[in-house]
Amino acid sequence: MNNTPFFSVITASFNSERTIYKTIESLLNQTYTNYEYIIIDGNSKDTTLDIIKSFESKFKEKNITYKFISEPDKGIYDAWNKGVKLANGEWISFIGSDDYYLDNALYNYFEEIKKSSKNINYISSKVMVIDSKGNNIRTIGKKFNWASIINNMNIAQVGSFHKKELFDHIGVFSTDYKIVGDLDFYIRCREVIIPSFFNTVTARMENNGVSNQIHKALNEALKVRLKYGYDSKLSIYLNHYIILVKCYANLILKK
Repeated sequence: MNNTPFFSVITASFNSERTIYKTIESLLNQTYTNYEYIIIDGNSKDTTLDIIKSFESKFKEKNITYKFISEPDKGIYDAWNKGVKLANGEWISFIGSDDYYLDNALYNYFEEIKKSSKNINYISSKVMVIDSKGNNIRTIGKKFNWASIINNMNIAQVGSFHKKELFDHIGVFSTDYKIVGDLDFYIRCREVIIPSFFNTVTARMENNGVSNQIHKALNEALKVRLKYGYDSKLSIYLNHYIILVKCYANLILKK
């Protein structure tokens, strides 16, 4: 088995029997195999763990390290943090249990990292948002820009790979948040992040995840932005309500 994988891919799961098979299968079908796959399950009560276990022999056949644990946790960021502690790879990514990589995604990331500056410690791509039936809804993901993160995080977390040293510099995800712990993380990255981006769709993300709880997510994001105070309170609140109105307007138009 690979002792020092180039990538560590982490999935947090909980009662994900409807979708996790496709998530795991998308890793197994990657052409690039110098990676380890880590699943942190939150003590699922359905057949999620059985599905996870059913893949053990398949990853072993391909000589790919496959780790999983199942125990109660404090939410997705607690699970991600457990995964980071178990990770041995140079680069770490997080893919949801209702998301999946497209063919050659890991190979594309490997090639882009090789072409990029040796100093980069974060790279992202585009992601296709889909509904529960697999229909395309929209494409998300732009190059990391810290000023944009402050106002409206427009990177695709599913399409983000982080050099492990980034966590060594600023720590892991805060478990104070249920939905926007990644926003808090990227705000803290201001002084150390060296980003890269490539304009390719590498994954599909289902539109039913926790981050799609619009009102709760925006309220949490408001707390994060007020906490760091990189803009005036007036600007922060104004931007918050503008985004809120746009989100609900889009929902109304779709209906």
